[in-house]
Amino acid sequence: MQNSGVSGAKTVIGANDVGVNYLAFSATEDLGGGMSATGYFMMRNNLMTGESASGQSAAVVAGGNANWRNTYAAIAGGFGEVKAGRFGLAGLYGFDPFGATGQVVTYTDAIGGRYNSMGQYKTPTVSGFNATLGMTAQGVALTEEAAWAYADYAAGPMAARVLYEKDQALTAAQREAYGVGLSYDLGTAKLMAGYAKISTVVAGATTSEAYNIGATMPFGAATARVGYSHNKIGDIDMFAVGADYALSKTTALFADIGKLSTSANATFQVGFQKYF
Repeated sequence: MQNSGVSGAKTVIGANDVGVNYLAFSATEDLGGGMSATGYFMMRNNLMTGESASGQSAAVVAGGNANWRNTYAAIAGGFGEVKAGRFGLAGLYGFDPFGATGQVVTYTDAIGGRYNSMGQYKTPTVSGFNATLGMTAQGVALTEEAAWAYADYAAGPMAARVLYEKDQALTAAQREAYGVGLSYDLGTAKLMAGYAKISTVVAGATTSEAYNIGATMPFGAATARVGYSHNKIGDIDMFAVGADYALSKTTALFADIGKLSTSANATFQVGFQKYF
């Protein structure tokens, strides 16, 4: 059950990125010598209607891209990992206390998204550090041409990411983004922060420049969430609080509420998730 907070919006029962259905098949084979191969195939459908086009644009549906979410093959070993297909870019989602899903979010993200004909290389992790480089091999009318680079660090309670992303729709100006995220797990709470700037390359205009801070706090089977973000373009603020409660290892209740400074009312969502 959710409400966007826009003036006049009605509370509805619906599926969002938190409550959407998907079925994924994944298989990994040990090739020996420290090498492995993985295949991943995801099908996604709308919980409310049974349609297979949950979250897809009309253009994507018209193009016959029914299993548009994540489909890829990868091979990994001491050299790192090579991956090809269609898959999502994580951006700074890991530095958002709400996971950047559903109606209530406080994250500051770069361009993100997913594209056709993606190719990516990830280096081995050395002393907590690794890097990821990727690009699309061929831009098509339904997606964009894109390139991305991440530098990551994760060791003990600390994690950090520096990123660069670029894309260009065939009918739009090129965009590029820079971002940085940081988190630290104190045990009693996990603190996180992010900053990102997106510019339109052709016009030289900054379309988004924002930062966020937040935290998640575990309390037994429950996890409390709090976050704040500010977009300098338009002077827009977002503050949100929420909580999850695990009924089992595969079932959880959630409730989040937030207020966007440009919205007349609060944004909220309540519901449950079930995995099997």
